[in-house]
Amino acid sequence: MPTFAEIRGQESAHDLLRGAAARGRLPHAYLFHGAPGVGKTTTALALAQYINCDRPRGGDSCGTCPPCRKLARLKHPDLHWLFPMLSGLKGAKRADHIRKTSDERLEPGVFRFHFSQAASIAIGRDSDTRAGSIGELRHQAGMTGVEARVKTFVISEADRMTDAAANSLLKVLEEPPPDNLLVLCTSNPGAMLDTIMSRCQGLRFRDLSEDEIVELLVEREGAGAGAARLAAALGQGSLTRAAALAAEDVVALRDQAVAVLSIPPDDPRSHEAVRELAATKDREVIHRLLDFGLLWQSDLLRVLTGSDVPPANRDREALLREQASGLDVAEVRRRVAAIDAARRAMAGNVYLPLVIRGLLEGLAGRPVFTT
Repeated sequence: MPTFAEIRGQESAHDLLRGAAARGRLPHAYLFHGAPGVGKTTTALALAQYINCDRPRGGDSCGTCPPCRKLARLKHPDLHWLFPMLSGLKGAKRADHIRKTSDERLEPGVFRFHFSQAASIAIGRDSDTRAGSIGELRHQAGMTGVEARVKTFVISEADRMTDAAANSLLKVLEEPPPDNLLVLCTSNPGAMLDTIMSRCQGLRFRDLSEDEIVELLVEREGAGAGAARLAAALGQGSLTRAAALAAEDVVALRDQAVAVLSIPPDDPRSHEAVRELAATKDREVIHRLLDFGLLWQSDLLRVLTGSDVPPANRDREALLREQASGLDVAEVRRRVAAIDAARRAMAGNVYLPLVIRGLLEGLAGRPVFTT
């Protein structure tokens, strides 16, 4: 795990954590919240390393003492990391999954969770499901630490606790054992119990800038500058989202989206496009199509208004200028409204082919959606 110094973009949050630790005023529980992939869990792990380091220096852990080395490898007996898992994982399979996920986090590059929407953080009612559960957290919190000055429990995606798990955790928060630190990390604090949030000290993590994300993608993922810039623009401040796009060849995806959204609705190719997109039955594909469409229209507005901000699709600037020459600001804004209408239709769970057909009609100036 990196030290504070190796985590980009969250210096303000780190300063607050350092100050609280230096004054001996760390709360019993933090709630780290912010966009996905901005360094919440990584900071929580760096904090555990800092407060248990034998030789801290310059407001950071040394990274070389025995506690630092164990914590950096996620092998310290007083560091417990919880994250969502499928309920079907039990016994040895559950333990293997935890080890595999921990190993992936330690690999070079940008770590990204790989779990389904059905994954959750459960209470763990029996020995078969105890590992990585809130039941195990409660058990460990009540025990004396093995080596560390402060036992640390890090819960990633804390909003995905089951109701039973959340209520079980509440009992720990209401009567916190000494020398324990809980750090709950979430991108969706609104989905959490108010009673849990009120018992944690909140700390917001800011979105990363596009330049910061580009630098990290090039450095850690080996992405090309053009792909990194495009992925960063679509990532909306999240390194995780941007890294996932960069891994999928974001330039090819963008080119495909621009081509599809440029097809006139009366063109026979539009029927084929609707059929192919609907056949995926993956609404995330359509969300991504809309994201690319909005980004392209934003770049057209930048060109039309003479903005000093360079287009995110700067590798296609010639095409942007060619298209902008036949447009005005009002027309581009109308197209943006058509894409927003498709977004609302998606939120309303409208039949997928209808969303795509309505989008193409709307971009051509024939609005279909009225909600």
